[in-house]
Amino acid sequence: MRNPQDLVSRMQDFCGFLAGLGDVQAEVLLAPMAEGKWSVQEAIAHIMAYDESFLQSAVLPIEDGRPPHIADEADNQSFNDRAAALGRKLTKAQLLERATHARRQLVDHLQQLPAEAFRTKQEGRADGDLAEFLDRDFVSHDRSHIEQMQRYLKSRGYHDVAY
Repeated sequence: MRNPQDLVSRMQDFCGFLAGLGDVQAEVLLAPMAEGKWSVQEAIAHIMAYDESFLQSAVLPIEDGRPPHIADEADNQSFNDRAAALGRKLTKAQLLERATHARRQLVDHLQQLPAEAFRTKQEGRADGDLAEFLDRDFVSHDRSHIEQMQRYLKSRGYHDVAY
């Protein structure tokens, strides 16, 4: 198992990436990253929606002494479609503020959990404990999307957006 503190710290890095988008033109963030792909805003909204859902379905229940429940909807197309639509609707400033707030709130709550909480199995799932889930579905998931966004931004002349 990875160190929970390291996982949570790596999750916080997403806020730094978001802060680096301040100088990127809004139309660049709204354009599809490739034919048939999401825009940067849609990808950020997807991550943000996942953060908000996970806080409600898993982290807050753990804080209350209840087993976490990872909603199956977090993986399905309708969840992603709703998140992408929100990303298109919000302004750049609104999205960056809300996504930063969502990730900070999730990180703050995770930092308050005792170490044993990270060994908590997910209700109705046999695919690992909370730490394994964070590593796979947040740290690795973030990295995958951020690398895609960085490649796109570099192709549009934005070379300084770091992760």
